[in-house]
Amino acid sequence: MELKTHEVAKELGMAPRTVRKWVQKYEIPCRKNDYGHYVYDEEALARLETLKASSEVAGAIEVAFDTEITELHVENKRARSEDGKALEHRLDTLTERVSRTERMVQQKADEVVSYQLLQQRKEIEELTKKVDRLEKVLDQMQTPVKKMEPPLIFDQPPQQKRRNVFRSIFGL
Repeated sequence: MELKTHEVAKELGMAPRTVRKWVQKYEIPCRKNDYGHYVYDEEALARLETLKASSEVAGAIEVAFDTEITELHVENKRARSEDGKALEHRLDTLTERVSRTERMVQQKADEVVSYQLLQQRKEIEELTKKVDRLEKVLDQMQTPVKKMEPPLIFDQPPQQKRRNVFRSIFGL
């Protein structure tokens, strides 16, 4: 009995991709046909069923069929733990860099806000001075102005009569 990947997946109730990954990961013996597709025999199907039965806990599939595969898993675990430590170190480094960058951005934002406040204060002071000058000009414009009328002839003090001139002429 030879089955194709999709037939095995249907029988096991899983995705064909999962079946292919398990075959590669756990080195389950099966052959490929002329088109490069996996063809499974009864032994391969039995091992896949064993894997599925032991994989009730998602993501924790660690079944070894013989001693060599067990040793490979132990080495993979060690490599993963070393990779995990390296990844954890990289993650810590990246987290530190992100934190430092956030602090720098926050500091720059504070500096920008401070500068803007100073500029606004200067503008407010200049506007206040302009308002004061305008108030002074308005006060000067509102004070009553003496009416300056042109001098009238009638308002001039009367000139003295020239009586003495007539007396001298007529001898009086």
